[in-house]
Amino acid sequence: MDVANLTPKQRRVKQIWGMLALCICGAAVYELPYLSWSYYDAAVEFYRVSNAQMGYLMTMYGLACVISYLPAGWVADKFQARHLIATALVSTGIFGLILTFRPPYVVLMICYVCYGFTTTIPLWSAMMKATRELGDSSEMGRLYGFLEGGRGFVPVLYGAVIIPIFSYLGEGAGGFRAILIYFVILDFVCAFFALGAIRKLRPDEEETQETGTKHKHSFAEYLDMMKNKNLWLLTLLMFCCFMIYESYSYITPYLTNFFGVSESLGAMISLIKSYGLAVFGGIAAGFVADKIHSNPKVIGIGFSLMVIGIATFFVVPAEPKLLGIAAVTILVISLGLFMVRALYFAVIDEIKIPLKYTGMAVGFASVIGCLPQIFIYSITGNLLDAFPGIRGYRYMFAYEFAAALIGAVLAFTLYRNIKKENSKNA
Repeated sequence: MDVANLTPKQRRVKQIWGMLALCICGAAVYELPYLSWSYYDAAVEFYRVSNAQMGYLMTMYGLACVISYLPAGWVADKFQARHLIATALVSTGIFGLILTFRPPYVVLMICYVCYGFTTTIPLWSAMMKATRELGDSSEMGRLYGFLEGGRGFVPVLYGAVIIPIFSYLGEGAGGFRAILIYFVILDFVCAFFALGAIRKLRPDEEETQETGTKHKHSFAEYLDMMKNKNLWLLTLLMFCCFMIYESYSYITPYLTNFFGVSESLGAMISLIKSYGLAVFGGIAAGFVADKIHSNPKVIGIGFSLMVIGIATFFVVPAEPKLLGIAAVTILVISLGLFMVRALYFAVIDEIKIPLKYTGMAVGFASVIGCLPQIFIYSITGNLLDAFPGIRGYRYMFAYEFAAALIGAVLAFTLYRNIKKENSKNA
């Protein structure tokens, strides 16, 4: 495809279809490994596991993801994004199909490890690079905002279809099997959409040179990229974000155990806080970031909202009569969380990482930034088993608060660094 010969209208149409595919496919592929977020109690019943064992499953998934992030970056810079994303969807669906047979725990563990590989190596960096390839530097905030917002909105639609069926089947093991089958089929269908709709609309820097020769990647240049101090700041604030994001699934059992919320209502609240707020928070954050020409500044505001929200949980008693206050608090935290998630990869363009190295930059940042995937579920699951009642959740809120506070400091430091460098180059 010759990008230079596209009319503005043709480019816009392809951009919209590409973003739609990334949102739909990027949401579908993660539903299977993260089903315990919205259907925690049903998942524990169906898999016949304890809180700690469920935590270990997610820990092994997270470990496989972290191991896969760096090779995912290399793969994304070598192969077309649409082929990689389709591969991720099909392979993830296959392992989801195995789980519908309710296998023993050792097979569960193997499938969750494979989930980590299939949702990372062919997908993670490819999805982020494909987003950057859809527009120029002035559009990065809104493009990544739409990616996060779209990946947040689409699961709400998925949930609107499956939750009534889940409720009808009794909110237990039978309903959970139906959910598994539903998302397996969805993954297979989305793979075809990815192949047809995702295209590259932004040429690499070397492709615009008059020489016509394409520069080859070198290991030395990768190492030079990793010396970028702002890339390290981005990596660390990602770590803080994932500390909160990966433990946020426990909000659903917190509501059902202490605020008298039913499992179906808990699943709906989980969809709203985990996905619905991504729509408003992600898209709004993207437009604001492009308007003020700073993604890190908006990220800092997002972390600040999380600091306020998490602190409120230490003040508000966990009682059914205070469910309204708890719900508002969850909305505030979710808004801040998805403001951050929407924009941290948009920063890659702002810190001047070449387009050709986007995959490796995403992979490098993710290796450290996503480390909480390895330990958060095990730590939190064991805390809830060791300290029954509200005490275990208090410990969880404590480390979330610390992560939000540190994240805010890192984001505003990154904003200051970029502003200073831009002033020097002006």
